[in-house]
Amino acid sequence: MRITRVVLGCAALMMVAGLALAGAETAGEKKADMKGDMKTPMKGDKMGAAKHAMSMYMIESPHTEAECLGVMDATSAAKELDKWEWGCMAGNHTAYRMVQAADENAALAMVPENVRAKAKAYKLTKMTAAMLEKAHQAH
Repeated sequence: MRITRVVLGCAALMMVAGLALAGAETAGEKKADMKGDMKTPMKGDKMGAAKHAMSMYMIESPHTEAECLGVMDATSAAKELDKWEWGCMAGNHTAYRMVQAADENAALAMVPENVRAKAKAYKLTKMTAAMLEKAHQAH
């Protein structure tokens, strides 16, 4: 009788463990599928396409000494004060920022409105050795 209980108990534990492992594998597969879905844009996925269309821009936003604190207040209110580099303390009242944006206008939209008309956004490109060689050949 005691041996029967032990055997039945062991069998029950093995079944529970087997079900737990099967559930873990299924959950792992679902998790992997979810990760894949997040990384691979689906057809017609505008967000995935937009992410690939982003370019790096350097924003240069000059302002006067009189405008300085107002510009800093505006960026602080937008919780972006620390995203800008400021030349003001050295007497160069210009703010600089590197951003990913879809185009120049999108980059300039990140500048406080009261000084946006004076700002410039420069599209940046990383130069490779092959690009440099091609440039030399063209000249």
